[in-house]
Amino acid sequence: MKLLILASATLLTACGATEYVEVRPDIPGETLTPCPISERQVSTVKELAVLATEHRRSAECANAKLTAVATILKPEGT
Repeated sequence: MKLLILASATLLTACGATEYVEVRPDIPGETLTPCPISERQVSTVKELAVLATEHRRSAECANAKLTAVATILKPEGT
């Protein structure tokens, strides 16, 4: 009797799955664009400080986009 119940449960669970559908998350296009990186040529200390600030902004831009993608791809309930 137990074998019959096990066999029928296995057959019934396989009946509904006939097609595989890939689900792709919707990630906004602006999130997938690269962040600008400065190519400034430095000749003074002041320009070096400006370049460092520009690089920091680029890193913050990239980190924000990574966080946004991670939030979108994060499984529900975690």
